[in-house]
Amino acid sequence: MFKIQISLVIIIFLAASNLKAQNTTKIGVGAEFGLPSGNFVSLSGIGLGASVKADFPIAPALAITVNGGFMNFFGKRNQLLRVQDLTYIPLKAGLKYLLSESFYAEGQLGAGLPVNDGQKTVFIWSPGIGNQFRLSGKNKLDLGVRYEAWTGKNETGIIGINNSNTKGFVGIRFAYVFGL
Repeated sequence: MFKIQISLVIIIFLAASNLKAQNTTKIGVGAEFGLPSGNFVSLSGIGLGASVKADFPIAPALAITVNGGFMNFFGKRNQLLRVQDLTYIPLKAGLKYLLSESFYAEGQLGAGLPVNDGQKTVFIWSPGIGNQFRLSGKNKLDLGVRYEAWTGKNETGIIGINNSNTKGFVGIRFAYVFGL
């Protein structure tokens, strides 16, 4: 199953590379932090991960984005409770609109592929904003904040824990962006 998921990531990135515009494609590698909200707080306190995101410009202020990575939400644990970690490979695509030279808004849709047994694929939607700070040459530091929702039923097997179909979190991403 894991080999199929990695193959899907590679196929998405290869397909998106055909959209490459004249030397303005950007690829960013970053760290992800997830702060659960709503009923998701009863399952996890924090999520950590990493991602690779590519921007393919289609107009001066508009780009298609493709994002793949790894995200783990640590299950809550205490003397009475032990919730399994929620570990996924999120694959997303969307649009990014530059509101100024460095400030942007974006929206993405995709799927979260489960890594752990017993979990199911989830639908992902995610609006966000961010800013890119110039470093050297075409390279930048990208700081993005988003709300991300995962829709899909995953059973906890624990009585009294509210496990609805949607789990939401505030995502924070720090990335190093390579200007190609």
